Amino acid sequence: MNSKVIIGAVVIAAAAGGYYYFGRPAEEVVEQATTEATTGAQGAAETAGDAASDAAQAASDAAKVAATAAEEAVKATTEAATEAAKTAADAATEAATTATEAATDAAKTAADAATAAAGAAATAASDAATAAGNSVAAATEAAKDVASDAAAVLDPANFDPVRVTALIDASSLDDATKTTLKAAVDGAAKSPALVESAVAQVKSALGL
Repeated sequence: MNSKVIIGAVVIAAAAGGYYYFGRPAEEVVEQATTEATTGAQGAAETAGDAASDAAQAASDAAKVAATAAEEAVKATTEAATEAAKTAADAATEAATTATEAATDAAKTAADAATAAAGAAATAASDAATAAGNSVAAATEAAKDVASDAAAVLDPANFDPVRVTALIDASSLDDATKTTLKAAVDGAAKSPALVESAVAQVKSALGL
């Protein structure tokens, strides 16, 4: 049932009671009560409408604030992500550049070291070859000198047992051969007739 109908019934009942007790005409009481009830209902309705309007406005304002806050948060997040990505890209580029420079420097250092080592090895090989050549030349010359000296020492006409013995000791003959030859030289020193024979043995043993 409609609340206004209920209110009207209550008002009429109250008016009838008032008339009964106070002797006023029921129509007058009903009219007054109806007017007051209508006025009160209109006021309540207007108050409720105002409250609903205020609530709707507050909800709209809150929604706008929330939307603005969300938009700003999204914008801030996007900017932060963009900045972080840029920073990471810059760091990666710098690291790559540093690594490339380090690799280039290391390669250049290795190449320089290899070149220096090759140059040193070539110089050492050249020096060694030169030294070997000099040694060979010196050995050849010494051999010639020794041969010349040996020929002079082993000349029977100039027989000198001390020089012949020294020649035998300086040779590369084994000890047994050296002992045998030196015994022959000692014999020749004591007996001139044995000089030629002793000298011939020494020459043969030395390959002269």
